Amino acid sequence: MNPKAVIEEILDTAQKLSLEKDRIKGIFQKSGINVDGNGKVASVNGDPLAALKSLMDNLSEMAVVKISAKQIVRKAGLTI
Repeated sequence: MNPKAVIEEILDTAQKLSLEKDRIKGIFQKSGINVDGNGKVASVNGDPLAALKSLMDNLSEMAVVKISAKQIVRKAGLTI
């Protein structure tokens, strides 16, 4: 699975786990990942793998989402 697909799966999972949609969107944007109005990944600024690493660091403020994100990354066979 490529990094962009992993990012999309993490976003989808985050939106299912949390009611704080604006907070999730803010974390993704802080990581260089643009989310559109429909809650989908619109674009990734720069290298998707670097954005994914930044996202994992920034998800520390939402522990449940970060745990799920780690599982998604492992399942995809990526190391960050």
